[in-house]
Amino acid sequence: MKDIQKIQSALTRMAELLRQAAIEDWAAALESIKHEIVVDERAALTKIISMYGGMGSLNDLVLYRNGQLLVRENNEFDLLRSELHALCRA
Repeated sequence: MKDIQKIQSALTRMAELLRQAAIEDWAAALESIKHEIVVDERAALTKIISMYGGMGSLNDLVLYRNGQLLVRENNEFDLLRSELHALCRA
């Protein structure tokens, strides 16, 4: 059994950070999966893991605002991204 609350919490915070950088499409995708996970856990976890591969994936995101790199936000996002992956793979 996965820790759904931790996964949802990570998804929520990641979406907040993405919105700070005006990356709305990814923020919306993560929030959508956050709600899907209670309906079909296996499908939602599969979607999350699939977001980590290929060009333009979750791994490629770097947060900027007004042309400035958001260092603190990127560091937090990177930790959350790793935590989310680990939670989904556990």
